[in-house]
Amino acid sequence: MPAVVAVTTLLVVGVVLVSVDWPGGPPAGPVELVAFLAVGVAFVAAGIVAWQSRPDDNTGRLMVLAGVLWLVKGGAAARNPVVFTLGAALTVMYLPVLIHILLGFPTGRLTRRWERWFVGGCYVFFLVSVLLDLMFYNPSVMIGTEWFTAPNLLLVRDDPAIFRVLQLVFGAVATGVSVVVIGVLLARWRAGSPAYRAAFAPLWVAGILGFATVIGTGLITAQSSGMGNVGTAYVGYLATALFPIAVLVGLWRYRVARGAVSDVMVEVGAAPLGEEFVHALRKALRDPGLVLWSWSPQSNRYLDAHGDPQRLPGGDDPRAATVLERDGVPVGALVYDRSLRHQPQLLAAVRSAATLALDNQRLQSELQAQLAEVRRSRERIVAAGDAQRRRLERNLHDGAQQRLVAATILLRRAQRTSQPERKQELLTEGTAELDSALVELRELARGVYPPVLQEHGLAAALTALAERAPLPVEIVDTLTGRAPASVELAAYFIAAEAVANATKHSGATHIGIDLRRDGDMLRMVVTDDGCGGATLTAGGGLSGLSDRAAALGGVLDVHSPTGGGTTLTLSLPLTAGTSEEPS
Repeated sequence: MPAVVAVTTLLVVGVVLVSVDWPGGPPAGPVELVAFLAVGVAFVAAGIVAWQSRPDDNTGRLMVLAGVLWLVKGGAAARNPVVFTLGAALTVMYLPVLIHILLGFPTGRLTRRWERWFVGGCYVFFLVSVLLDLMFYNPSVMIGTEWFTAPNLLLVRDDPAIFRVLQLVFGAVATGVSVVVIGVLLARWRAGSPAYRAAFAPLWVAGILGFATVIGTGLITAQSSGMGNVGTAYVGYLATALFPIAVLVGLWRYRVARGAVSDVMVEVGAAPLGEEFVHALRKALRDPGLVLWSWSPQSNRYLDAHGDPQRLPGGDDPRAATVLERDGVPVGALVYDRSLRHQPQLLAAVRSAATLALDNQRLQSELQAQLAEVRRSRERIVAAGDAQRRRLERNLHDGAQQRLVAATILLRRAQRTSQPERKQELLTEGTAELDSALVELRELARGVYPPVLQEHGLAAALTALAERAPLPVEIVDTLTGRAPASVELAAYFIAAEAVANATKHSGATHIGIDLRRDGDMLRMVVTDDGCGGATLTAGGGLSGLSDRAAALGGVLDVHSPTGGGTTLTLSLPLTAGTSEEPS
């Protein structure tokens, strides 16, 4: 499409160049013609750049239209009747297009009803006013000039008096329109936020100066006898040329702002989310009120930098908000000046930077939490090891050691006695104590690593555990083959602890153990019909079981509603501890 616009512009320029009466042209001759063409081409060029930069907006297309209309009005200096009449009829039609750009900037869309009525009225007024002028205007008898010599095809009656009155009336109305436009721009400047002013300042300056020039030129023309003079023409050219310059400056500032946001995104990888990051975004967008909120899944609300809950701004709020998401899940919200919604590409860059920053913060928080949990888990493992050693020491001291001491005493007494009957009695008692000590040592050894587990596998060890349990234990085993020794040992001890807890604390009457393979995972589900209420609390027995599972890369899930029994679901990777195969 820009190529078509460029070709159309070249055709219009060619028609103007061919049609203009060079030898008898305007008083400034070719110099004014070159200046005139430069303004029109600048409009078209700036419009094409804006069109390509922001194809969804109308501003670029309106700029191109204004440039083409500006060039077409050059036909008013032609000797060809058709070219002259067309150029004269459209000689001021670029002005309502500029009003449209100013009131609809930056998108070129008129959002308010009064804006649409006002701009539509301007299009009608400027076209009708020139057409009425031409009905009573004969260029061949224009006083003081000889450069408009083409016949006016719209001429109804050559009446300079009526033409003069129409010029005065339409000039006064045009001046009033210019005053309204300037007033609207000044009012928007006063009510606008810093971000709004920073975004539109170049075009505001061009608009105010341009329409102030329209007022001044109208007053000069009203006091002259014709179409003004060369001085007012050059002033008009200069003021009009400010519009494409302002658009290009605005696009340049837009690119600079996007570059600043890109710099912020580069810095995000090395800098944590904080006030400096938010300040960089505020500076890039020229919005001192920009804030970044994080999303709290726990409270289901947005939180500011101080942790206070916040609500997203509503429809009438001067602020707007963009929810920041990652994979469809909210991670935060960016709150900014509403005017920034008209810069979607810049806002998208800021949104990406903010999302990346929040992601980094979330990942760092999760990493810190995981490291803290690892430290606590290590502390629990050390504490559990110490407790296990103390329990083993106490069991040896209170059990097997006492029986060995008793057996030693009985055997020594047997050595010292001379009575055969008494000796036999003491030997019998000492042997019984040794047998009891041996049984207790075997029980202790079974608690450290049950021989049946090492020799026959997990299912056999769980069956032996069920046979010793005081409650009925039903085992469902669909596990095929042997698992690594560390996996079998962890599963056995977790099952043993679950059976012991159900027996001692839950008041259960039945326990079930389901053992199966799920892909490359071992799944074991232990259920009871007890009172429930078990939790994974720090320092508790279940916490130690969870640590044992986590040490192998597994997970222990506890579901224990009050009065609904307890279900422990253990998931262990079968690749854990593969270097320790069972013998």
